[in-house]
Amino acid sequence: MRKNIEHINDLTNTIEYKTQLIGRNERLTSGVRETRLKGILIGFILTCIVILLPILYYKGGI
Repeated sequence: MRKNIEHINDLTNTIEYKTQLIGRNERLTSGVRETRLKGILIGFILTCIVILLPILYYKGGI
């Protein structure tokens, strides 16, 4: 009987751990979805700055 109880405890701990992992994954996924557009815009702007400033400088535009 004691082994059965220990086995049940192990199973509940495993289930609890897996549900925590699933919850963590969902929170991370929703966070990425919320900040995706902002990240794309920031990356595009920084890329334009890094590429366009040297080009304008060497062309004599700045």
